Amino acid sequence: MKFRLLLYLVICSVTVQAQEYPIDPDDIYRSPVRAVLNQFSITVTTGYNSTKYSHDLSGFWYLQSATEQFISPNTGEPLGTEFDVYNNWFNNPALSQAVVLIDTFDVPYPPIANPVNNPLLLRDLQAYNADSLGLGFEGKSWGIPINLGVRYNYKEFRVGFGLGLEFHTVKSLSPTVDGLNIRNYEPDFKKAVFFSYYLNLGYRFYDFWDWSFAGEIEIGKQNMGKKFNKGLMNQGVFFNLGVSIEKNLSEYFRIVIKPSYDFKNYTMSVPETGLSVQHKNPTFKVNFGVSITIPEIRRSPMKSDHVQLKHLYTDPQTGRVEEVRGQPIWKKQNPKVGENHRKLWRYKFKNRKKLNPY
Repeated sequence: MKFRLLLYLVICSVTVQAQEYPIDPDDIYRSPVRAVLNQFSITVTTGYNSTKYSHDLSGFWYLQSATEQFISPNTGEPLGTEFDVYNNWFNNPALSQAVVLIDTFDVPYPPIANPVNNPLLLRDLQAYNADSLGLGFEGKSWGIPINLGVRYNYKEFRVGFGLGLEFHTVKSLSPTVDGLNIRNYEPDFKKAVFFSYYLNLGYRFYDFWDWSFAGEIEIGKQNMGKKFNKGLMNQGVFFNLGVSIEKNLSEYFRIVIKPSYDFKNYTMSVPETGLSVQHKNPTFKVNFGVSITIPEIRRSPMKSDHVQLKHLYTDPQTGRVEEVRGQPIWKKQNPKVGENHRKLWRYKFKNRKKLNPY
């Protein structure tokens, strides 16, 4: 009985002291610099980009020989016997030497004499009216991107900017018309480095447990590198629509997976003709990486402090009270109850074959 009474008096005394000396929230130190930086997030991603190139050759003749491919302006009249042709219309249209269209049946000896050995056939050009055929080329290429973004967060809204670098690989383009023995178009390069910069606008529209979903729009410009002739190229802005799927490992650290789609195109002018070729190059992207929000409070200076909830720390030298955290920013945790040991010791993988895991 005496023990219960003594315990009751001790509890009452502690309660009274706690009520008499509460910690005023205004007395808790909070870094103003960290408070501002906490509104920003940094995102780094990589992944896989699949680009589909396509164009049509409206307004041109398409010509091919055994080794080369050309286009020539279509004036509505037959080609004639001599005319100018252009190559590399995909990335760097240039005037090639004037060519002469040879009649393969006009040979200096009877055509029945094995035409395979006719030397004129080796230089023969086959001509196709791209307007009447609806001829064009299309194909898929791929790239590995590296993206860096910084954004400002205000409740569910986010706005920021980003930089992108893509190591791009170009493949051959197939003709859109079959059955005419038209070869695939081979660009004069295989690899290129693309650079882009963009504005990012987003809205977090759904949260489910530790998952977040945000719709995002990117508007920017892409520099397609030295392989493309900038003097002949007309390129507008690109638009990207995507959904950012975020696994929140903590309040400050999350894993991001973002499928998205680029809408973009460019035009290559053909010199001295007043004509151009319109190219479409939309891109489907699947990028993944990490996003970090700068913490508004610092890590506890006590190395043995692993408390998961935010808590107060009193500096023993200055007596200043501040709020700290006991976990690193990448620690998977539930901020309300903590998850230092989410799986029982006996069920851990390294103990799966032990009779006594303890």
